[in-house]
Amino acid sequence: MTQTHASTGPINDLTVDECWDALGSTDLGRLAVRDGDDIDIFPINFVVTDHIVYFRSAPGSKMIDVTRSPRVAFEADGTTATHWWSVVIKGDAARLTFDTEIEESGVSRLRSDAPTTKWNYVRITPGDITGRRFPRAR
Repeated sequence: MTQTHASTGPINDLTVDECWDALGSTDLGRLAVRDGDDIDIFPINFVVTDHIVYFRSAPGSKMIDVTRSPRVAFEADGTTATHWWSVVIKGDAARLTFDTEIEESGVSRLRSDAPTTKWNYVRITPGDITGRRFPRAR
């Protein structure tokens, strides 16, 4: 996993550990997938376990796209008392196939904000993770 670390004035790059800490403070992100020559973005609820992102999905275009082209981008953002932050992961998505994987990941207990039944369990194995933070305006 690669990540650069730099500072440009009030905007600071997060370390890898800071990125994972930030992701642990929220459960809503966005998944970008390829749809042929186009790109789709979906809001997803997620959980992080051992530096892997997991989410659940109903059958549909998102799962078709992930199966056809597993290279994805994932983004989440949030705030602290003093800063805004954003984390982006580029990696590979794969559907979990074994009950033990599903249970150990914690994804089966993930709360979903959408009212659909979601029985596809997916992991995003990161290749790159980057993050930035900047002060909140007062």
